[in-house]
Amino acid sequence: MIEYGIVTTPGRPSSHAVLKAQQLAGKWGLPFARRNKRSLKRMIEDYGAPVFIVSRERIEVHKGAGCPPFFFHPNGAMFRAKQFYRYGKDPLVDACRLQPGDTVVDATLGLASDAQLASLAVGEKGKVTGLESSPVIAAIVKEGLLSYQSSFQPLNEAMKRIKAVNARHGEWLRNQPDNSADVIYFDPMFEETVKQSNGFQPVRSFASKETLTGSVIEEAMRVARKRIVLKDHFRSRRFEEFGFKVHIRPSASYHFGVIETEKSEMK
Repeated sequence: MIEYGIVTTPGRPSSHAVLKAQQLAGKWGLPFARRNKRSLKRMIEDYGAPVFIVSRERIEVHKGAGCPPFFFHPNGAMFRAKQFYRYGKDPLVDACRLQPGDTVVDATLGLASDAQLASLAVGEKGKVTGLESSPVIAAIVKEGLLSYQSSFQPLNEAMKRIKAVNARHGEWLRNQPDNSADVIYFDPMFEETVKQSNGFQPVRSFASKETLTGSVIEEAMRVARKRIVLKDHFRSRRFEEFGFKVHIRPSASYHFGVIETEKSEMK
């Protein structure tokens, strides 16, 4: 449940946009407010809360001056999806060694770029669950995955197959049965600053701080049948701290680390 905010429409909304905004307001437990010719700046000042603007094209969340709006978009997943569809290769898919039919848990969903590639790789018989601890990010991404229409139909279908869940990964994993997923994937916020990551500022402004701990890794090892994969900055201490075998990617700002679970090694 989103704790606070106001749901509204563009300045001149269609009846469809009004209805959709009202439905989402009810779904999220937030009040709906008509624009009444008010500027976005005025609405933020009037309500003292983030404003969710629901249009036909997308849902945007605005915090105010100096903070770019947050909305769902495939990000780099579009290019990656086309490359994977054509050549069968992707850094994430390769690191996770994903196979059709696999069950995958993306424990740090964010904009779901990696989850989209995972969904494409595991196909219709597979399953991808994305965990996002921020209620705002989870809500916007969940709606975006269901409604976004790209020019690449296989990606559209892959997006719709992802189950987005608002949950903290440690709590969620503790409630899962042993060996109930094939691969569990973590992509925590980098400890180091990456210059190329400026485009993630809107995501960061709504992100919930969730630390990767030894107990979380232990739960992941219990739940994962095949492996746990960590994507992190190439200087990250977490690879060594948690016992990940690093797959070095020359000239890349991030590496993948893998822990093969005993269940997969015994096969």
